Amino acid sequence: MTAILGGVGAALVFSSASGGKVYAFNNISTTPQEVAAGNPSRTKITFHNPGTVDIFIAPTTVLVSGASTTLTPSTSALGGCFRVFANGGTLTIEGECQKAWQAFSASSSALPLTVMDSNL
Repeated sequence: MTAILGGVGAALVFSSASGGKVYAFNNISTTPQEVAAGNPSRTKITFHNPGTVDIFIAPTTVLVSGASTTLTPSTSALGGCFRVFANGGTLTIEGECQKAWQAFSASSSALPLTVMDSNL
């Protein structure tokens, strides 16, 4: 009998578990941009801000009167956003976090952001 071997995230994995996927951004500006696509298997997502300016994180859609509505946040309309403080701030969201996520900065352009998406 032949055994099939594979590690988390390896080519031979036969489930939705894929371990951490890390995305690096170096272009976060004051205009919201998608930083994590929707993932129906996601159980946890972490946002880390290694830069010098606070960054806001928000889902791309929110509930308004029970209906899913596109969220277009700005520095003057922060409802639905989470602030990730500069110089090492981290935000981890677990559980119901499968939607797409967007990010924008408080006041500058070309800022870094690290995103880790996990199905485990």
